[in-house]
Amino acid sequence: MRLLFLSIALFFLLFTSCSISVKDEQLDFSILFLRDKAQKETVSSVANKEMAPLKSPNLGYKNGVYWFKVILKDKHFKNALLFNLPESNIYSIDIYQNGEKINYKSLNRNYFSLVVNEFNNYNTFILKVQFKNEVYFPLQIKKYDERQLDVKFTFLIYGVYYGFVLVALILNLLFYFSLKDKTFLYYCFFLASITLGVLAYDGFLQLILPKKLFSYSSVATHFLITFSGYLFGYKFLKISSYFPKSKVIGYILVFLASIFYLFFFFTKEYLLVAIADTISFFVLLYNWSMGIFIFNKNVYAKFLVIGYSLILFSAALFILPTAWGIDMYTASLTNIKIGSFFEIIILTYGITYRIKILQKENKRFRVEIDHFIHKMEGFSNPQKSMENNSNFIEQITKFDLSERESEVFELIAKGLTNKRIAEDLNISHNTVKYHIRNIYEKIGINSKNEAIDFFTERKSPK
Repeated sequence: MRLLFLSIALFFLLFTSCSISVKDEQLDFSILFLRDKAQKETVSSVANKEMAPLKSPNLGYKNGVYWFKVILKDKHFKNALLFNLPESNIYSIDIYQNGEKINYKSLNRNYFSLVVNEFNNYNTFILKVQFKNEVYFPLQIKKYDERQLDVKFTFLIYGVYYGFVLVALILNLLFYFSLKDKTFLYYCFFLASITLGVLAYDGFLQLILPKKLFSYSSVATHFLITFSGYLFGYKFLKISSYFPKSKVIGYILVFLASIFYLFFFFTKEYLLVAIADTISFFVLLYNWSMGIFIFNKNVYAKFLVIGYSLILFSAALFILPTAWGIDMYTASLTNIKIGSFFEIIILTYGITYRIKILQKENKRFRVEIDHFIHKMEGFSNPQKSMENNSNFIEQITKFDLSERESEVFELIAKGLTNKRIAEDLNISHNTVKYHIRNIYEKIGINSKNEAIDFFTERKSPK
């Protein structure tokens, strides 16, 4: 717990320190907009058309070309202007004044942060903006000062967050290779998918991929988050043992979301992504609800419910209002990163806690097996021991065990772990589990403790 609180305190210390910058002067302005559905408008034709006031930056799934008229209320400015648009899904921007295109300098490669130096002392700008995905236009305008350190601090925040994620991925991979528990692998898949999604919204994917593929890759990350999140939650909680048919419902929802995502690749209609994102939210909400239902029955459910909560609902408030153009409270990408930070800490601890429990159970089982083996070694007469052994084999033949099941049964009696049995018989760990389950069913026992009692009753000398 001390390490947990220390990590949280360190994160917020770095986050708040990275948010400090030279004070900048925000300008007061209004925005009018027009959707160019046919993509035939020009800056001249737009100037004479009626435009609607932009009341919210969320315009929804109707992507394409939009024209924005930005009217500065301060008419007396001489400094360079900074047009800041922290939105990676914008494909291109042209800036006009008095009907002529003006040049700008880009400060940021992963999203639009534009410095305009050459302009007339005129308070109206027209922006032609092309959106490939959802239409989100969170414009900020400032008087630009070279002393402003916003971009540098932003990249420092990026470094802190992605560095933490990388450490968590490496740690969980090491757990997987050392403990051979696939839960760590499922979680790595989920964490990597979330990170790819955040990279897409941060705009870093478009630095790696061709610009034409960026809109498709960002949508693909939505599906990966949905699938990996459901898969990890289902396996981590072992929901099938509580709700055997729940798997079917989950996979139907995942399949429906994947169909809508797939159709987007052919139609480029972002409405399909908005529908798929909504279904995806219900997929992860369904997993989270399963955790609620077994909250008092499964200790691991507590970790999943708490760890999922912040990132699940912050992501929903970030993605869904933007996709549907809903004018409501919208979470920021920073909220998602904070939620991801807590989710990494809580779920990684939950998985390691699960391993500790399993190790304790295995240790207790080995102690009981060792106790039984000591009893076996106490047989003074080797010949009698062999007779008892043959009597034991004769008694278990009535249970119709296969040759391989008998071998597994005998190695269990010797106190070997599942991993050691797999190595000795040159079979997989899952195959060992399969044989043990069949043995239990045929003999009529339910646990390893009952197996020990069975060994003791039939192998003890009479």
